[in-house]
Amino acid sequence: MSERFPHSPHAGSDYIGEATIVIRGTEVPAEIELRGYREPIDGVYRWIGRIAPNDTLTAILADKPRVRATIRTPHSAREAYIGDPDPWNRYRIMGKSTPPYHVPTDLDEVEIEGGAT
Repeated sequence: MSERFPHSPHAGSDYIGEATIVIRGTEVPAEIELRGYREPIDGVYRWIGRIAPNDTLTAILADKPRVRATIRTPHSAREAYIGDPDPWNRYRIMGKSTPPYHVPTDLDEVEIEGGAT
């Protein structure tokens, strides 16, 4: 477990790290945890996660927690929705299509990340 994400085992996370949340014209540095999956029915890649507790974000979202935002990581930037906070004040992130982190797309890369030789 991590100090910033004490209620997450991180076992299935695809990205844990620094990000910038661009919301209502303000850039907010944050730490995020994301995981993605391809929806088998419609084939759309969906990614979800949490933002570590962040006082600036809490102040911006105090009046309306569900808003559209841009999630920017060192890999790329993507549009998403920021949802309501959980009991530990970690806001939800929900996006679909290409995520703001690297996703292996070739078999050799998948096997290397999975530990196969």
